[in-house]
Amino acid sequence: MSDELGPAIAALQRKLEDQLQGVADTKRTINMLLKMSGQPEQYAESDNERSGYVRSDQFYGKGVATAAAEYLAMRKQACQPDEILSALKAGGFDFDVVGWPENDRLRSLAISLAKNTGSAGKFHRLKNGAFGLRSWYDEDFLKKAASGAEEAKAGKAKKKRARLKAKPIQAARQPLEKSTPIAKPKLVRAKEAASNKEDAAALDPDAERAQSA
Repeated sequence: MSDELGPAIAALQRKLEDQLQGVADTKRTINMLLKMSGQPEQYAESDNERSGYVRSDQFYGKGVATAAAEYLAMRKQACQPDEILSALKAGGFDFDVVGWPENDRLRSLAISLAKNTGSAGKFHRLKNGAFGLRSWYDEDFLKKAASGAEEAKAGKAKKKRARLKAKPIQAARQPLEKSTPIAKPKLVRAKEAASNKEDAAALDPDAERAQSA
């Protein structure tokens, strides 16, 4: 009997999940409108709502990009990498298959999603770090944004090269430090003093005779 009722139970579970997702979306919309009007949010977002009510096996056996895209489609909004990671965990995603250690999964997921952006990618990364599906956004706008980012990157690289090029010139213009005079030995100083006296006597014999008198 239990085997016969299995398909019916699974169908009702899927229907319930859709209904719960609708309730969660409605709550988020109400909270957003309240926030826009300067009022406090009315509904607290539970862990289940943040994860998008995923099934325990929803992402099992699927690739990273496929699972992440499916979750974003369920949420209908861009999400931060930590939200996507929590959803993948709840949906039974097998991180061992992709070789991500537990303490490095968030960074690995962010890198994987970032590599799948651009004109040929499935995702788009917003400036706040969240990822959305590229198909959600206007393609002309994305191209302009990418062009602006490339120009800004090129400008920074040009300024950096100019600074590096200016450093040798500035160093060459700096005056050389005066060398510290080295103390001469006493014997050398005595010989120099005697030599100076002889030179003085040769130039002024009267002064030498006056000193000896």
